[in-house]
Amino acid sequence: MTIPEPVRRYESRSHEELAREVAEGNDPAAAGQLGARWAELGTRLRESAQALESLADRSGEAWQGPAAEAVRATLAKAAAWSDQATEVSRAVAGAVSGQAEIAARARAEMPPPVSYDPVAMIRESAGDVVALVGLSDRMARRREESEAARRKAIDVMAARDAALRASVPDRVFEAPPELT
Repeated sequence: MTIPEPVRRYESRSHEELAREVAEGNDPAAAGQLGARWAELGTRLRESAQALESLADRSGEAWQGPAAEAVRATLAKAAAWSDQATEVSRAVAGAVSGQAEIAARARAEMPPPVSYDPVAMIRESAGDVVALVGLSDRMARRREESEAARRKAIDVMAARDAALRASVPDRVFEAPPELT
């Protein structure tokens, strides 16, 4: 899982940079496939745990004594680890799917940049007295539109990062047990 930096200063970045960051490498379908692979791993680990538990149960009918108990204890340790790994795999699968949705939502909510180039606006109005009359108002409106879109982009990025941090599972894979 990629945990975003706790505090990123998006205010110092351009709207175009923010839009690029939210779009590049944002492939919900690929993330969904990755989540499905984690879920499949969880299923296989659960099947392994069940097989180990079944083997231990069945061995009790035909095999007795200290050696049999030692083998059953070892199988129980392996099954318990497999159960724990199953739960972590399922949590990771859910987190990956959730993060894909978060990234897709951020991409969908990202407003397009509104260009504000005062020099270009002045050039476009040069020689047109009517255009020059309202130029300062148009420039102010365009600047406000551009800044409002940029502020919205900053909010989208901050919300995305907070949601990504919240979606990281709090479980980790334990080391496999010693089986000797």
